[in-house]
Amino acid sequence: MRLLLISILVVIASVVWLAAGRQVTSVLDRLITIRVATLPVSPVRYDGGDLVIGQLEMTFGATDNQRSPLVLCSNSLNQVVLTWDARTFTLGPRTNPVDPLGRPDIDLVATPGDRLSFTARRSLLGWPTPFEFNFMSRSPWWKRYVYYRLLWTKRDGSKLEMLWRYEQDYYSSDGWEKPAMMWNWHTGLIQVDIRPQT
Repeated sequence: MRLLLISILVVIASVVWLAAGRQVTSVLDRLITIRVATLPVSPVRYDGGDLVIGQLEMTFGATDNQRSPLVLCSNSLNQVVLTWDARTFTLGPRTNPVDPLGRPDIDLVATPGDRLSFTARRSLLGWPTPFEFNFMSRSPWWKRYVYYRLLWTKRDGSKLEMLWRYEQDYYSSDGWEKPAMMWNWHTGLIQVDIRPQT
């Protein structure tokens, strides 16, 4: 009887994991993730659609597959300012001239005395994808989330925090692929927080 009960519980848990693995992972990620790396914080560049930090392109696309209401521009003092929800944060001086043809590319550096950190964390558990088929290319066996967090702190104590959630696929032949923005209603920029000086 005990063996039958254990078998039933294992089957139920397997069915739940197959049907709702992504949701279970998302809930668990709110409690615990695993630190992967501390990443380079320079150079920093805006290419009109993404904030490029080091060599990583961090999208301004949100989990609703729309562009987040973020604006990056340089002001009359040649300072690059990020605007979010009527709040602003001055990143630092622009290092390239304004393009006369109107291209939005902006290169910038942090203001001396700023502290920046850019870290990656991943889900503790991935989820299986046995029913995911891609007829144009191969299909992954597993998936998990990778979270990128940028924390930019000014001398006066004001802070910018940005958090992205990307998805990472696992293939039996290659292992875990590079995390990517998937435009699948689950990945993208998930948090922007601007805190005034303390």
